[in-house]
Amino acid sequence: MNPLRVLVAGGGIGGLTAAVALRRAGAAVTVHERAPELRMAQAGHGLVLWHNAVLALRGLGLEPGVEKIGYELHEHLFRNSGGRRLARWSMARKAAELGAPVYSVSRPDLHALLVEEAGDALRLDSPCGGFSADGSGVTVRVGGAEERVDALIGADGLRSVVRAALVPHEPPPRYAGFTAFQGVIDLPGSGVPEHTFLSTWGRGRWFVCYRLTGDLVYWDGVLSDHITAPFGTRPLDLLAREFGDWPDPIPRLVAATDPADLTTVPIFDRPPMPRWAHGRVALLGDAAHPMTFNLGQGAGQSIEDALVLAQCLKDGDVAEGLRRYEARRVARAARIVRRSRANGALTRWRHPVACAARDAFMRLTFDRLVYRKTYQLTMEDTS
Repeated sequence: MNPLRVLVAGGGIGGLTAAVALRRAGAAVTVHERAPELRMAQAGHGLVLWHNAVLALRGLGLEPGVEKIGYELHEHLFRNSGGRRLARWSMARKAAELGAPVYSVSRPDLHALLVEEAGDALRLDSPCGGFSADGSGVTVRVGGAEERVDALIGADGLRSVVRAALVPHEPPPRYAGFTAFQGVIDLPGSGVPEHTFLSTWGRGRWFVCYRLTGDLVYWDGVLSDHITAPFGTRPLDLLAREFGDWPDPIPRLVAATDPADLTTVPIFDRPPMPRWAHGRVALLGDAAHPMTFNLGQGAGQSIEDALVLAQCLKDGDVAEGLRRYEARRVARAARIVRRSRANGALTRWRHPVACAARDAFMRLTFDRLVYRKTYQLTMEDTS
């Protein structure tokens, strides 16, 4: 029998992981990325691969590569903008229970690992221009040509061309009400605690930082849309104003960042939708379930998608396999989208009484309620 021919639109983390997973399941895969070149040499951004993502990568044989580029995190420490500890989330404890650690990684390093594993599947400067599907296959317009395949996987992000063709009436992505200012800096003696995800909450402001490999530090200063600045204010000046009196190492990280190394990212998501697949076409990653970053599960859910997709397409009818993929993934991803958005809403609170109540709730109930429920949500049904 000829191998299953699959075209993946989008060469991000989800699309490349899908290519690796499908190839290892015996499929012939091409990944078409609209960008003309890869920009992985830049310092880039950080992300966290939680236990579920590591387990999925292990299932694809990629964990040894992740170990080389990752920095193991042992705890998530929450505090308020006055420096008071609110809660401690033990990643090490769960790592022992689940048999999988948590890693922080440089996004470009992870991308480079996936590009290497995908081999010659990747096609650059090859945007998806649309498709037509019938009972025997899909004709996809990519890079000015047409390619006939057995299945099309739309992994082309928040503003997916494939999704727009499947759901042409859908409104645009919704703004979550906050914007992230992200930086990666090489800073020996940064003051960021070792093996710690440090999360500091304030009134309409939120700051996250953690180490990567070497002396690299990733930080994320998040401001709600209620916070304004005079016209023409430079981003780092705004951040110095908003975070300058926060506890160490936050002011130090902001002050040490070059403007060229700062990225501004408005945060968007979409309401969960009940269908990801139609015939021989399906969605994956941000194209299927764009979510805010408040649970740190965007990359992890894309990686899970890829593993399950390959399992479901390994045998049998393509359309039936995509229906199985949809059935296994839709409800789980929808729960995480909703919880992530709800958690993000907490960071936008500004009223001092509401913020004091939020902080008290964290101190009093985190370990027996929030900690347990969050792990239950992110680990349930993990394949």
